[in-house]
Amino acid sequence: MNKFLFFSIKRKILRNIFLIIIIISSSPVILFAQTRGKIIKVVTLIEDTKIKEAKDIVAEHGLSLYIERNGQRILFDTGPSSQFIRNSEKLGVDIKRIDIVIISHAHMDHLGGLPFFLWTNKKANVYLSKNALKNQAFRALCSRMDERSFNRICFVDQFTEIAQDIFILTEVEEKHPIRDRVDHEIILVIKNNNKLLIFSGCSHNEIVNIIGTVTRMFPNIYIKAVIGGFHLTETPKDFVEQIGKEMSKYSIERIYTCHCTGVENYRILKTILGTKIEYIPTGSKFYLF
Repeated sequence: MNKFLFFSIKRKILRNIFLIIIIISSSPVILFAQTRGKIIKVVTLIEDTKIKEAKDIVAEHGLSLYIERNGQRILFDTGPSSQFIRNSEKLGVDIKRIDIVIISHAHMDHLGGLPFFLWTNKKANVYLSKNALKNQAFRALCSRMDERSFNRICFVDQFTEIAQDIFILTEVEEKHPIRDRVDHEIILVIKNNNKLLIFSGCSHNEIVNIIGTVTRMFPNIYIKAVIGGFHLTETPKDFVEQIGKEMSKYSIERIYTCHCTGVENYRILKTILGTKIEYIPTGSKFYLF
């Protein structure tokens, strides 16, 4: 073998090894997914803040999360306007392919973008508490929808499995006092790899009540993550600390918070919960197994 051919082959081998290293180091999610089963991807489409490096996306007061699991695409809340759709294009999420929408409660910072979603996506069913029909803001929003769009809204009034291992919780047991009771709030629970993921839009009925209720309804199933807002804006520091201490009593692997928790209150919670808790501004992407 001549020297030129030897070095040419050597370069190709080294280049291939280098590419393999790059793929492995940049795609740990793929390796984990193969060894640990179904993977859930979560993208924050709208939240009050945004990641610093994302100059081309918009933050606004509200919440919208994209959840992808085993080829199934879920939208949890739509924020207050159409901005979540604009952001989705920048974040690699195709709104037209969403299969299911869950609206956590009938407040405009979680509901306002729904008409824009229904105009863009022609197939997904929308799940909402039946009590939302009593809400004036929601009724006003419905008046802007055509009959076909309105008929895609499914009103739930009891614990429901809307798809395999995807549950809506409509009632929360009051073990801790509720400061701001909302009767049209629902909770999304996903069972994945025999672990639970809890999604709450604002936790008006108190996040510790929500976690406790889910724990009792799904006994002996480990809570992988709690995700959402905890309704702590303008709340005294000692109350926030108490919430953190109560949450720490549960066996929860990860906590992702945002929106109505508030950045300052997140920092207070972090002094108690440490690396277990993380803030997820607009543009965040994370994976759960």
